[in-house]
Amino acid sequence: MLQQPTPDDLVIATGRPATLREFTARAFAQVGLDWEKYVEIDQALLRPVDLDFSCGNASRARERLGWQATIAWDGVVDRLIDAELARLKA
Repeated sequence: MLQQPTPDDLVIATGRPATLREFTARAFAQVGLDWEKYVEIDQALLRPVDLDFSCGNASRARERLGWQATIAWDGVVDRLIDAELARLKA
């Protein structure tokens, strides 16, 4: 992406949707915790649903770079948590 002759905005995404709740549950599960015991949801901060469906579209990255996701979103979460745990142990 950085080696392209001209700058461009590209979406890097798995193309598979996940809710913030699913993402959070997966991250907490990676360290053996139940997210609902640690996360408070303030209903006053929630906004009305303005999207029926949202999913990252990486088609431009695929067309221009030949890039394609090789892991699903849950694998991305696992790698993020594993990297953070390794950083904390170092």
